[in-house]
Amino acid sequence: MPLSTKHNILLAEQLCLSLNMLKTMKVARYSLKSEVRNPNVERNPKPENRITRLAREFALTLARQRSILSGLRISGFCLPAIARAAGRVSGILASDFFRVSAIRISDFRPNPSPITRQVYVPQAVLTGLLGLLGLLVLLAGAETLRAGNLYLPNASFAAPVVPETNPYAVPDMAAWEKSAQPAWYDPSQNDDTPWADLMGTFYNVPFPGEYIDNCDGSQAAFIFALPGAAIFQDYDSLDDASTNASHAFNAKFNVGRSYNLTVGVIGGGGGMQPGATLQLSLYYRDAFSNLVIVAATTITNSTTMFPTNTHLVDFQVQTPTVQPGDAWAGQNLGVQIASTVGFDIPGGYWDVDNVRLVEEIIVPNYSFESPVVPEVNPYAIPDLAAWEKSAQPAWYDPSQNDDTPWADLMGTFYNVPFPGEYIDNCDGAQAAFLFALPDVAIYQDYNSMDDGSTNASHAFNVTYTVGKAYTLTVGVLGGGGGMPDGATLQLSLYYRDDFSNQVTVAATTITNRATLFPTNTHLVDFQVQIPGIQATDPWAGQNIGIQLLSTANFGNSGGYWDVDNVRLTEVVAPQLSHPVWLGGNFNLTLQSDPGTHFEILGMPCISSPPSDWTSLVTFTNTTGAILFSDPAAGLNQRFYSAHQLP
Repeated sequence: MPLSTKHNILLAEQLCLSLNMLKTMKVARYSLKSEVRNPNVERNPKPENRITRLAREFALTLARQRSILSGLRISGFCLPAIARAAGRVSGILASDFFRVSAIRISDFRPNPSPITRQVYVPQAVLTGLLGLLGLLVLLAGAETLRAGNLYLPNASFAAPVVPETNPYAVPDMAAWEKSAQPAWYDPSQNDDTPWADLMGTFYNVPFPGEYIDNCDGSQAAFIFALPGAAIFQDYDSLDDASTNASHAFNAKFNVGRSYNLTVGVIGGGGGMQPGATLQLSLYYRDAFSNLVIVAATTITNSTTMFPTNTHLVDFQVQTPTVQPGDAWAGQNLGVQIASTVGFDIPGGYWDVDNVRLVEEIIVPNYSFESPVVPEVNPYAIPDLAAWEKSAQPAWYDPSQNDDTPWADLMGTFYNVPFPGEYIDNCDGAQAAFLFALPDVAIYQDYNSMDDGSTNASHAFNVTYTVGKAYTLTVGVLGGGGGMPDGATLQLSLYYRDDFSNQVTVAATTITNRATLFPTNTHLVDFQVQIPGIQATDPWAGQNIGIQLLSTANFGNSGGYWDVDNVRLTEVVAPQLSHPVWLGGNFNLTLQSDPGTHFEILGMPCISSPPSDWTSLVTFTNTTGAILFSDPAAGLNQRFYSAHQLP
């Protein structure tokens, strides 16, 4: 079959004064903002009026209150009394069946000895539940699977708690370090405003025209639009209230991973000039503790970019995949938000919130954008960068197939913008095709080679890590080219054994039928899932491989598959651990991805039906490891499971 067949078919608005103050008070705060300026510009002295004096005195009061307010700092979200934050983490798994970690109270009662009072902690009971409960978890959890979220302390600026009274702002920020005062800044020339007061936290006041409708939580941060004003956080950073680094933010640039930083931003506050800039960056520290930027995004203020002051706009920073030879490989990761405005247009302030950091696995050429396919007939080529093709099997004879080389049965095509042909959810402008014949396959691992290479690039350098769970997601279209019902495609994750044979760890088989693929213009996502890797698994520590294989037989072969947007996610496998009976309470720790939502369920008997599960508590696992404590008064035994919520 010829290849052409394929596609022929606040200190301003929040720092100084209340957001609902009288008009005269608003004049005062804008007066204060306007006084923060380039010291090289001549300043005309003028008498201090009542409003200006009030603003100056208020700024001084905030500075004096810092020592008092520092006592209110917290390190994360306030959770219900039954759950307390503890430690660090990453992920959740929704597999083909629900694997529940069930822990029984009676197994952890104190040893009856009145002398030693030792606590007996045996192996946790692991139970697989099928049926309704498993289905509920799959539906609730599958859509929340992401690449590994990394714990970033005080990511939504919830600490310290800002009093819900005028001025609704404090110059304090738990976990975040502020930039040092630059030589050019003189507080005496700026209404005696300390440099540190130009960065802080504010309460999202529920006033018309002021309330930020997508603020994460009830607080956010402000940064004045002055050269050098910045906040940052890394393993060694110190907030204003600390004398020693907490080391709470302990993420590193890991080889084979890429990193995505997302921050919600509002520009234009306090009369900010168009053209003022803010830089978001990911960095590491060199041997001299200097901040070295790995990747950055610059945001430029404009009314087009920020049409309203009540809705945060997300901006992202994306790093390339970390390679073994990169200077930052293995180094601690840092996050910085910095005003980069020049002295020509200083003034105003930025609002920032909801700082999210994700560790990703980027599969090389995951959306088949390389090589570029010419936008002319036949709109397809038999080339695939980064992906290796299966070898021609003994049964295939090109001379019996219109002299079509085996390698031409796999390739890349341009998503033509023709009615009835354009794939509406194609990632980018291209996708891949595989003819539905036995043994047609493309795959990628650490040692694979595409058609244009003579040596492996080792670009896909990801290993199965103990304690992590993996999900492969691929967009697929069946039915192309008259493919018969019943033709199959297998998606799999594998590793290579000592003889370089591919050994499948997990696989999903897709069967072509009209009900599964009702149209040829919309890709359908399919997944392959691997639960938490155990230290005893043969694939633990081995390089990950991805394969897309036509498993059609000679009775249902023909036609082709379209595939696109190959995604591989790695998360911490959810686990209920460290069970112990202590102080009259039963305690255990839930480990998962930071920021994931859970419900702890309990039941008296492991053989009870799903309807007997009782909801004990719901919470957000902010840090990734959270302690659950159950009084369990009067119970002889209770089993527990963690149910991820959307």
